[in-house]
Amino acid sequence: MKVALVSLPKNEFRYPPIGLLRIATYIKNNVRDIEVRLIDNTFEDIYHEIDSFSPDFIGITTFTSYYQEAIDFAKIIKSKKSVKIIIGGPHITTLPESFNKIFDFGILGEGEETIVELIDALKMNKNLGEIKGLVYYKKDKLIENKERALSPDLDSVHKINYNFLNKRYFEKKFIPEIGNFGVSLGMMTSVGCPFNCRFCSIKACWRTIRFRKISSVVEEIKDLYYRYGVRHIDFFDDLFSINKVRLTELYEKLKKEELLNKLTFSCQGRANMIDDEMCKILKKLNIKAITFGFESGSDKVLKYIKSDSNISVNMNKNAIVMCKKYRINIFGVLMMGIPTETVEDMQKTISFIDFARKMGALKIWTQILVPLPATEIWEIAKKRGKIKDYNNNWKDINIHNRKNPLLLDENVPYEDFLKKYALAKKKCRFFVYRLFLKTLINNPLTIFYFTREGLFYIKRLLEFLKQ
Repeated sequence: MKVALVSLPKNEFRYPPIGLLRIATYIKNNVRDIEVRLIDNTFEDIYHEIDSFSPDFIGITTFTSYYQEAIDFAKIIKSKKSVKIIIGGPHITTLPESFNKIFDFGILGEGEETIVELIDALKMNKNLGEIKGLVYYKKDKLIENKERALSPDLDSVHKINYNFLNKRYFEKKFIPEIGNFGVSLGMMTSVGCPFNCRFCSIKACWRTIRFRKISSVVEEIKDLYYRYGVRHIDFFDDLFSINKVRLTELYEKLKKEELLNKLTFSCQGRANMIDDEMCKILKKLNIKAITFGFESGSDKVLKYIKSDSNISVNMNKNAIVMCKKYRINIFGVLMMGIPTETVEDMQKTISFIDFARKMGALKIWTQILVPLPATEIWEIAKKRGKIKDYNNNWKDINIHNRKNPLLLDENVPYEDFLKKYALAKKKCRFFVYRLFLKTLINNPLTIFYFTREGLFYIKRLLEFLKQ
């Protein structure tokens, strides 16, 4: 039997599809007599590769913003051949009632065990009703099986065979976090987040925060370094900087393996967890950049959207100052179009961009708040009649959709929002231009890499300008 796992988005930043990599590895390790391929739209013509491979099953994963793209893909495939299409990922996990009949099966939550049991059931004609975490149509009735318990051993479902990746992922590329070129890849050391931000669906997907064993993490880092030539790793954890003891253990084990300073790292953090001690640990680990969800320059809006009365804009500013002190590059995202946000609040966000620029943040960007299923923000959008639990124009749920900001406060004139958002985007462009010039000044030879991959970077520039 043949299984094709298809990564649909054209990933201009060349981030590896970690979720599909995990699924591919797990299937290969747990199903006999099966051939597994990862087909990646970033580098391959997916329709040509599917025709050539001729799989029995196709697996895809998607976020809410790309759900329509997944539906369109399935329609094209189904018009050409008879093949079972399985969809998983955050969207179907958090909104199973939106499951479209064009798909044969949906997988809710962690998909490794579910997809293996599904393949086995279809091969042996077993009862599908006993497979936990599965959603499908039986005649015209939507069936949602019992919830699957979280795997007690996170490392068993997070083993990754990077051979499934297209080899172009291991070519040198521009790494914004270090302002240079090299072989860069991403990995995860934990899943989930303990906080309750009103806009975030991570908790609904993962339910709780869980950690991999540090020994397993180090083995994967060694594999990436020695076997694949990776020299920069981006930790994709939702919140990497949450446990000082654990990070200290990671430092000690990397030191023992003589890998410290042979690789650089970047990660995601939370501003109110940044202090001298945390920065010292990150610095020792050779963390070169950290990304924060700054969200807003207004205290009122920040406390609301984070659902945390203890957080403040001053904490965000302090995180910038602290990271700058330890020469850790700062990346940060801000949002507009938030319930309760006034025009004055938007102006405070613009002032925060000015502060970040003055303090030397490497990159700040702004996007529009969108509703995600299983969040408080989703329920607000539903009450306003902006969305439904099914049959939406899914492409409207897009962080760059300035024409239809679904959560803009009803008291804010659209024209005023548009002016403030345009000004924020204009100010954020400064960071991109400065990063490019800084890179060329520090290492003039990088111009040859930009030239060699000219078409790729032109596409990224055009997409940046369009947004």
